[in-house]
Amino acid sequence: MKKIILGKKEENTKYYFRETCFGIVYKNDKFYLTSKNGEISLIGGGLEKGEDHIECLKREFMEEAGLTIIDYSEFITIDCFWLTRDNDNMESLANFYIIEVSDKIENPTEVISKLELVDKSEILSKLPLPYHKEAIKIYIEQFLNK
Repeated sequence: MKKIILGKKEENTKYYFRETCFGIVYKNDKFYLTSKNGEISLIGGGLEKGEDHIECLKREFMEEAGLTIIDYSEFITIDCFWLTRDNDNMESLANFYIIEVSDKIENPTEVISKLELVDKSEILSKLPLPYHKEAIKIYIEQFLNK
């Protein structure tokens, strides 16, 4: 998987580290996102102990969106150094996959999550996380702007 670095790691700075996996779903001219407590993001999240990337994605897709993954391909890894809204220094190692989901949508197993379908023209304004925006920009350039 191609890896890029977003942001700059400052010397003598402590970073909180989290490895995550996210899926990019573009189906019927819509991006599939999730909303939790009003915060929108790509579907995915942090790896749990002993979990590989695909197990994480399958779990997160069912928890957050009620979706079953039927196919996937590696896309990009972004190692992002950023400042959270709580002013914490964060290093997020985010692995992005292109995901195909079944047409059947179930209720998410996380009761606070909700599936959101977003147009290409709106997606960048909806995503607050810098590494999500970067992954979507690259996806649009490679697959939708041809």
